Amino acid sequence: MRRDAAANRERLIIAAETVFAEHGPDATLDDVARAAGVGPATLYRRFANKDALVHEVLSGFFRRLVDAAEAAAAGPPDLGLETFLRTVGVELALKSGLSAPVWGELAPRPLVEHLRGLSTELLAGAQRVGAVGPQITPDDVTAAIWALRGVIQSERLDPRHRGAQLWRRHLETILRGFGADGSAVVEHTV
Repeated sequence: MRRDAAANRERLIIAAETVFAEHGPDATLDDVARAAGVGPATLYRRFANKDALVHEVLSGFFRRLVDAAEAAAAGPPDLGLETFLRTVGVELALKSGLSAPVWGELAPRPLVEHLRGLSTELLAGAQRVGAVGPQITPDDVTAAIWALRGVIQSERLDPRHRGAQLWRRHLETILRGFGADGSAVVEHTV
């Protein structure tokens, strides 16, 4: 690929990430081309359709989350899960339009599953050293991420909460509930 063609492709991917992060699936390829400062024909020469561009953008986003999980796993096990959840919160707050459920089948399933596996390993490491209670399951970690995504989405939609970063307070509540003593966890029996 020629240098200018490679530069255009990279500029399109960066612009697409910004546009899709803000507008999700409602964003058009014309929106992306405009944000990249290129004509639609240039975009179509690089990407056959919106799905191809979305796949490229989401793969990059989830690869960065995988890298963050791997970096967290390389650190102290008592902080790994917390570090990972904080990173996910920041990424979702900045780019909520890139979360997997927003895109359905276009989300890069192998990367999403790999990320779930890594978060399960982070949970196991935190439990081994007593930083997280034994009652916490991988499904609890997944639900925590869903909850963060929901709080972030509500912040985006409700002008009263814009910029309040309520997701950070919510994450603190989740992390207290994950604590080793389990004092914030209420067991329900039927």
